[in-house]
Amino acid sequence: MLTDMTPRVPRQTWNWLTEPDNPAVAVLTRRTLLGEKPSPELDRLWARRNEYGAVSAILEAQRPDGSWLPPERDYKKYEGSLWQIHFLGELWAEPGDERVRRAAAYAFSRQLDDGSWSCNGRPAASIPCLTANVGRALARLGFAQDPRVGAALTYISDLYTQLGYLGCRGTREYTVNGYCHMLAPRALLFLGEVPQSHWPAGATALRDASVQALRDKEIYRALPAEYTEFKETVLPLPKAQLADARERFLSEHEPLHYKEKKGWLRFGYPLSYNSDALEGLLALSGVGEVRRPEYLPAIEVVKRAAGPDMRWRLRHTFNGKMLADVEVAGESSKWVTLRALQALSAFAP
Repeated sequence: MLTDMTPRVPRQTWNWLTEPDNPAVAVLTRRTLLGEKPSPELDRLWARRNEYGAVSAILEAQRPDGSWLPPERDYKKYEGSLWQIHFLGELWAEPGDERVRRAAAYAFSRQLDDGSWSCNGRPAASIPCLTANVGRALARLGFAQDPRVGAALTYISDLYTQLGYLGCRGTREYTVNGYCHMLAPRALLFLGEVPQSHWPAGATALRDASVQALRDKEIYRALPAEYTEFKETVLPLPKAQLADARERFLSEHEPLHYKEKKGWLRFGYPLSYNSDALEGLLALSGVGEVRRPEYLPAIEVVKRAAGPDMRWRLRHTFNGKMLADVEVAGESSKWVTLRALQALSAFAP
């Protein structure tokens, strides 16, 4: 429940969130924020999720084999088949729909033997953020306890164990902070969709590293002010020299001065491999994190973004790039408002 936030949300906003035009938002608002108990009426509304415009449009564009584009274009932004799986998960598509089941079957058919998904179908192009996105979507679409989803989580956990940092293979020397900040929330969101009893060995360490990364940077600080100099003086060097040059740079510039990741302060939905401060909070709450001093700046960012009617605007969007538009840029967003109120509820004093 929203505790101190509840009195500040006007009745008109609650009515707006629970309108039946977006069944997923309506039911999630009633269940997670208003505390409604299960009922046949809620079940009927929940079953209508694929009637939502964006979900319906994505499913209507599906090819007979469950894909949207040929396999070699699985990861074409933001039209490829793996992106559609991700978006269907984000939009809470109803998994009982035969089209959703075909989509899931296609996604599993593109999974590699190590549990990952690849940008181009080849193992060398497997990346953990893509694997986390597709795995999380499939978990939400009814496969949370499926061994194939477990294999995807194992891939990401094992990769972290092998590398000792969050990121793709061979990327550490290209980074100032030594890891990929964008992967931290994506890994946590995936972990949050899978019952902890089904986490593989190494998943807890992955969780802890991802949480620590977000804590250390107050969620929305990812690059230091020194990155521009790093990019100009270190990154142009031959690959064989990068690791040593990076270590020298760090020794000469400690402590680094981390600044805001501005894109993470512009809330949108759905997101892709990049997150924002709001999603970072939700990712943390999904794995059991509670209010801490390090999270307060992000919480304040979310609070300040609210309008006087306690609605949040859609400030970042893939409309025009996806197969279907989701709401209207610049206008009040049911998805962002729901997520903001959920985050504030999770981290209420």
